[in-house]
Amino acid sequence: MNKIRRALFIALFTCVATLPLSALDLIFKLEPVVMFPLQENMSFAPGGLLQADVDLFNLLSVGFEGGYLFEKPKSTDEGINTIFGGANLGLYYYPLSRVYLGLGGAFGVNSYTTQIQKSAENNQPEKKNFGGLYYRGFGEVGFRVNPSLCINLVGGWSSFSAGKDLGDGFLAGPFAALSLRMGAHVGNKSKSSAISVRVEQDADVFPVYSSVYGYEPFGTIFIRNDEGAELRNVHVSFRAGKYTNSSKLCGTMDKINRHGTAEFPILADFSDEILGFTENGKISGEIIVDYEFLGKKMSTVESVIISVNNRNAFIWGDSSALAAFISPDSQEIATFAKEVAGITRNNIYTGMNANLQYAIGIMEGLRLIGMGYSEDNITPYATYHTGYEMDSIQYPLQTLQCLSGDYDDLGILVCSCLQTINVPTGYIPFDDDFIVLVKLNMGAKQALNNFASTDGLVIDYDADQVYLALSMANIEKGFTASYKAGAEAVVKCFSNEDVYYDFIDTTDAWTNYKPVAFSTNSSVTTPKQDALVKNIRAAIQDYISSDIEAVIKRARDAGDTNKLGVALVRAGRYAEAKKEFQKAADKGSIPAMNNVANILMIEKNYTAAAAQYKRILDKDPENKVAQKGLENANAKIE
Repeated sequence: MNKIRRALFIALFTCVATLPLSALDLIFKLEPVVMFPLQENMSFAPGGLLQADVDLFNLLSVGFEGGYLFEKPKSTDEGINTIFGGANLGLYYYPLSRVYLGLGGAFGVNSYTTQIQKSAENNQPEKKNFGGLYYRGFGEVGFRVNPSLCINLVGGWSSFSAGKDLGDGFLAGPFAALSLRMGAHVGNKSKSSAISVRVEQDADVFPVYSSVYGYEPFGTIFIRNDEGAELRNVHVSFRAGKYTNSSKLCGTMDKINRHGTAEFPILADFSDEILGFTENGKISGEIIVDYEFLGKKMSTVESVIISVNNRNAFIWGDSSALAAFISPDSQEIATFAKEVAGITRNNIYTGMNANLQYAIGIMEGLRLIGMGYSEDNITPYATYHTGYEMDSIQYPLQTLQCLSGDYDDLGILVCSCLQTINVPTGYIPFDDDFIVLVKLNMGAKQALNNFASTDGLVIDYDADQVYLALSMANIEKGFTASYKAGAEAVVKCFSNEDVYYDFIDTTDAWTNYKPVAFSTNSSVTTPKQDALVKNIRAAIQDYISSDIEAVIKRARDAGDTNKLGVALVRAGRYAEAKKEFQKAADKGSIPAMNNVANILMIEKNYTAAAAQYKRILDKDPENKVAQKGLENANAKIE
């Protein structure tokens, strides 16, 4: 018996001794108990029980217990006093804030004291002690009054033996108890507050990614619960005064157990004020923790410091991240781009690709206001775009105001202007140049109908889209020189299989890197209308000479009347185009007849155009092009 007691004590002591005192929670239980033995001559046995346990993992309790039972058999006036003690193990759970459920068992030794008659000749009773082992199992349900106290109803089964003297199961049967379960903490808390908040930033905040941080975290929030009970329905948010538009929900969690730590991403709804950082600095923020504690809604706010880079900071690596600088929403950029686009639209060539003409307008508009290349002496593009050091990138407005920038700064400005007027763009960062790509909204099969060769074009065959390449190293020379240099750079790059390049579609890049609109509500320089019209027309004539003339020659050599007519229209040679279309129209071609009528509209010969559309409808009454054309012609005549 002594060996059993010693083994139980050693096992419990070892378990408790290995726990850190700074995080040791104790549980004490006081249980008035009544046992109902199933033996024939036994009556119910009242008593009491005391437990002292260690709380492990907010789920498990292990410790010692001791108790007393008094049993008075029906056949005698003498009672049996039972003292017992041993080790216990329990599991518990709080399905609701105030509801407690438990399950456990115990095993140990017991001692009985009773009076027996020594012999038939000697009627004097004598006290005698018996010993044995006991075990019990139980379940409990209760109400949590506060974090440290639960009142529980307990029910279970217990069995006490008295060894060879009285046999196993000397007392055995169900029992019921009312339990007072009390908790206590040993050791110091890490903070005076029961809920502690700690923030770890992965990297300093980049203002240019301000909109990205609404869904991509820039660090981690650690919430530790040292309250006396679990936190439920936890909501964690971040705000930073004027630097945020609102409190941003960072995450939720159903429950944080006592002494448990939960992690949440740091997200932020940054405002435009974050773009005011001209130097690296810090901002004060707050972590708001809303939660329920024992059914009551509560909140705690913890101040934190967030490190922020200057607004122009950028680290290369993922070239698509540069798209965050390309913004179609800057007020000043919109003023410049829309004025240039309006002038271009009023002088647009019918049949010629519109996006190409808008690109000509933007490039010539920037040229006229004096935009030029200026190497960044501190963080030059040629060096920094291939490394991982902190670079400094200008916002498009800064470049427009300074009238200069490095290759990447100029490319960002051109892309921003084009995107503002709904011309899709892309870009390729080359080692010695920055190539802006203008999406022409035409498929690969149409390219040779618009260009002398496809060699200098960037073609995305998967999306069946053609891009025009513009060199930012030649922006000062205008569209024609930039277009020629861009084509040469593309040919050189694509002919070398060992050269790696990033092809970035701006709109696709915005999926991950939302654009940031940097604006100062200032005025910007715009080009003179007469000078811009002159430059646009000159650039278009250069394009006609270099590309459209080649298309005309191919169509003429191939005897393709329709392609020849279309090419002549793009070159602005409407009289020649009309003659070519008329050849096919005389043979009964409906599309050719429509093209003749369309040219008559361009020539403002509305009466002749209306007559031509009527002839088409006589042949094909359902022809939509002719129906719409006749409607427009009649409107002009009226």
